[in-house]
Amino acid sequence: MTNALASQVGGWLLPALLLWPLIGAVIVRLVGRDVRPAGASTSLDAMPADALASGGPDARVLTLLVLLVEAALGVLAWFTFDGTADGWQLTINLPWLPDLGARLALGVDGISLPMLVLTTCLMPLALLATWRQIATRVPTFGALLLALTSGLVGVFTALDLLLFYLAWELMLIPMYFIIGIWGASGRTRAAIKYVILTMFGSLLMLAAIAALYVQGGATSFHLDDLLRLSLGESQQLWLFTAFFLAFAIKSALVPFHTWLPDAQFEAPVIGAVVLGLKVGTYAILRFALPLFPLAATHEVMRSVILILSVIAIVYGALVAMVQPDLRKVLSYSSISHLGFIMLGCFALTQTAVQGAVMIMVNHGITTSALFLLAGVLRERGGHDTLASYGGLARIMPLFAVMLTLSMLSTVGLPGTNGFVGEFLVLIGSFGREPWLVGIATTGVIFAAVYALRAVQLVLFGPAQAAAPEARTMGDLRGRELGVLAVFAVAMLWLGVAPQPVLQRMERASAALIARVDAARGATTAAASSKPLTIGSARGSLEEAR
Repeated sequence: MTNALASQVGGWLLPALLLWPLIGAVIVRLVGRDVRPAGASTSLDAMPADALASGGPDARVLTLLVLLVEAALGVLAWFTFDGTADGWQLTINLPWLPDLGARLALGVDGISLPMLVLTTCLMPLALLATWRQIATRVPTFGALLLALTSGLVGVFTALDLLLFYLAWELMLIPMYFIIGIWGASGRTRAAIKYVILTMFGSLLMLAAIAALYVQGGATSFHLDDLLRLSLGESQQLWLFTAFFLAFAIKSALVPFHTWLPDAQFEAPVIGAVVLGLKVGTYAILRFALPLFPLAATHEVMRSVILILSVIAIVYGALVAMVQPDLRKVLSYSSISHLGFIMLGCFALTQTAVQGAVMIMVNHGITTSALFLLAGVLRERGGHDTLASYGGLARIMPLFAVMLTLSMLSTVGLPGTNGFVGEFLVLIGSFGREPWLVGIATTGVIFAAVYALRAVQLVLFGPAQAAAPEARTMGDLRGRELGVLAVFAVAMLWLGVAPQPVLQRMERASAALIARVDAARGATTAAASSKPLTIGSARGSLEEAR
């Protein structure tokens, strides 16, 4: 059934996922209409619920329809994917810039598929939950959101490095405008800081892509062709550094993290949700590790990255413990979770890599729910300062249930999705890095402290400490409740039955580790003056298993 379905949709599914949001962006911008009628109040709360500028369909509705179609295509990709097959699936390879050798090469494997499906399903849910939070220039906002979606899809599906770079930039630029136009009072500074740091990393990556292209004879940017290059350790170290810096900055790894708390605090809620997606760590697994295995296994390079990962785990959790605002707590929590992902990536075991991908998926679910809940507080109360909301468990019981569940998930409580990924990373890394894993485990304890502190202050703090407006805040309802119920189901389902996701990523993660181990085995053999080929190293790996 899967093979038959793949043969029917394989030729058009990924191009449709990539291009449909761009087509939708043009439609929304040209024919969509703003929410606020001419001369209306600047506050949505002062408007009738269905107030709409005359002259066309609601831009929000058009944007939602486009995103729902995109989500349906993403779900179709999930059910089309064959978890028992090796290599790329749903591939397409068409001429794009023939003079340069660049092609429209798209494909997915078990590492990219979960991130692709997460992104396509997350976007319409986030838009629904924040339906009335964008009041100005809605057609422009919808068009930028759709362009951002296309960029994210391109990042997760591109097999041509030039196409990947274009998608990477298509992801960055709309986010800059979303923060800078629809963000809070400090949006300009946060947007500029975000774009300067990420563009610096992008330029490093572009230079490294150009160097790879030249090394390959200036004929192809395709990942499979570049994987065949024979690069020395010194070359790999330089190129890996450029790629890693680009991806580490986008991931907000310590010490490149300073842009993330500001950007997520000032961005509109849906922007903060998208910033929580771990595209940088995905790119490390997709490009940096397989292209430069000698650099990834270099003793000094790997040690530095692992130490930075553990620092991020502990530092992010400790700083989150003292933050006064819920959004800042979540941002520093994201930095701490990033450390676990990096630890899983560079432990270089299949179990740890699978755990890292699971954290990326689960973090996207849990953190999105938490930012949507923080958006509820800011929309109703005007801010998300923890100490200003006490006793909300009695006033908003549904909100209290969702906040508690999401916080327990981010802590990694067994039975929730947050537990699965962290557990796999820790057990997969312990055999090679026991001391670092021991330190990293303290991050779980600190996570419990900042999560329970936030829950205590917001839900169970003294009622007299709450802001007056909190006494009249309504509970979750309608769209908000429906969307957060979906997140709750996902958190619990992936906590008790993660096998469908793990099974789909098993072969891709095994292939990645086999490539890295083969390169490491070849290097070790060369150092001991024993001839060893990549093929024999892979054979030794299979025998060891």
